[in-house]
Amino acid sequence: MKVLMIEDEPKVRRALKRLLLEIEPGIASFQEAETGLEGLELIEKERPDVLLLDMIMPEMNGDELLQLLRKRKIEIPVIVVSGHHDFAFVKQALASEAVDYILKPFDRDDVQAAWNKAMERLDKAQMQQQTEQLWQEMTREKSQQQRSAAISQLYAGRKLTIEEAALLPAFVQNRPCTVHVLVIRNYEHVLTNRFHNDQALLAYAIHKTIAEQAELSEHSMKLLSGSSSRYEWCYWLLTPAQPASGSHSGLQRLIDTLRQVLKLECFILSTAAEDHLAAGFANSIATLEDAIFKLDLSAGFANTELRLQLQQEQHPPAAAELQELISAFGIKAEHLVKHRLSFRIEHEVEELCLAAAKSHHLSVTLLYQAWSVLQARLLAHQASAIRTIEAFAVRIAFDESKGRMLLCETLQQLIAEEAAGAVAVSGNRALAVKDYIELCYAEDMSLADLADRFFISKEYLATQFKRQFGMTVLQYIQSTRLAKARSMLEDKSLALSVSAIAAAVGYDHFSYFDKLFKRTYGMTPSQYRLAAANN
Repeated sequence: MKVLMIEDEPKVRRALKRLLLEIEPGIASFQEAETGLEGLELIEKERPDVLLLDMIMPEMNGDELLQLLRKRKIEIPVIVVSGHHDFAFVKQALASEAVDYILKPFDRDDVQAAWNKAMERLDKAQMQQQTEQLWQEMTREKSQQQRSAAISQLYAGRKLTIEEAALLPAFVQNRPCTVHVLVIRNYEHVLTNRFHNDQALLAYAIHKTIAEQAELSEHSMKLLSGSSSRYEWCYWLLTPAQPASGSHSGLQRLIDTLRQVLKLECFILSTAAEDHLAAGFANSIATLEDAIFKLDLSAGFANTELRLQLQQEQHPPAAAELQELISAFGIKAEHLVKHRLSFRIEHEVEELCLAAAKSHHLSVTLLYQAWSVLQARLLAHQASAIRTIEAFAVRIAFDESKGRMLLCETLQQLIAEEAAGAVAVSGNRALAVKDYIELCYAEDMSLADLADRFFISKEYLATQFKRQFGMTVLQYIQSTRLAKARSMLEDKSLALSVSAIAAAVGYDHFSYFDKLFKRTYGMTPSQYRLAAANN
């Protein structure tokens, strides 16, 4: 509690100060001024909570000071100090909303009553200020929530209302934009070592850094960003359609800032040269998110950390080419393990990576499939916790060298297990086949293909798979594909034809897919989509 008394008579100041400190011992600061001008300087500097003001003073009287305070919108509870002969001034002070007045000589009860009124006025003002602050915070939070909801709608591919569109930057509203995804390579390391596994805090820091970078006056960059709902280490960005150099420089500064401020190592994938309107943003983002795992890692990230892959989507590696590389590596790996040729491990892994890099196939997808083939040989109780390609990508941090190292370590472990007689030849391969079907359901596969891939006879695989999962391999392939197709048909944001969905889940012949779907679910895919849309 800070109190200021403006009074030109020292005896009056001493008496009133002593009396007030007895009434309110909690006063932490009690300052005094002899003139109105001196008091005005202290008011502007210290902002006292209560003002005791004499009405008749040299240089500036009390009424003039009150008028100045009102003009400058400085609101302080004021107790007027007055003598009987200047009561006209008191009326003017009360008209200027002074809370009360006390007459000289002072009566303790009068001072106590005036002080109580000042405290009531102060409490009311503080309550009003808090209410206004809460209202502003609520309005700001509501606006942010509405904007976040509009951004989520945009990401999901849903059509925005006029009100929702108005919450977004002007450059996004029905104007061509370039779509990007920002990928954090060392997300797991930074999350663990710098943010104590607090994902929400790291996400807040990333959003804040992106927003601040976009608002820098020196490098003003129009940018809209949002989180990927698929991967916590991925963010999508929209920038106005413009010459590549302008967009690239701003994105490069963003990557540099994220590295300097948060120690995040990032790269960016962007759509091809054609620009997109709001209706196509969601599909473009999804395409880029899918392309992350097909990105050619052989070029590395040492130079600029900015990877604008414009041809990557146009020339994706064929599944047959990938499988050929993986199958060849699997055969060689089996030979290494069988004969315990540890000295050949690095050479064979390097051969795989060189062959993949030569055809621009050295991607997370290839490394994960190669690792999965090796992992299928390990005993179930020793199997890695890495069960998805996303977890694998985070583990190797989109780094070719770390991927090689993981393959070498896994082969070394297999050889050690083989030497100790601890490898069960077919211990969990049926489960590995099941996981592979769930991951690669869209590929052309058969019982014989899967048996060859996992180094077991097709008769053994058929028997073990039926025993463990209650259905044949072919039945599981069909059920997995049809379940995925059903999910895609239920997705109202997915703008794919039924025939395109059939191809996406692995069926080249639409009529065959249509027949299987109807036999399984009792209606055709088109009928199912219509029924799902009406629910």
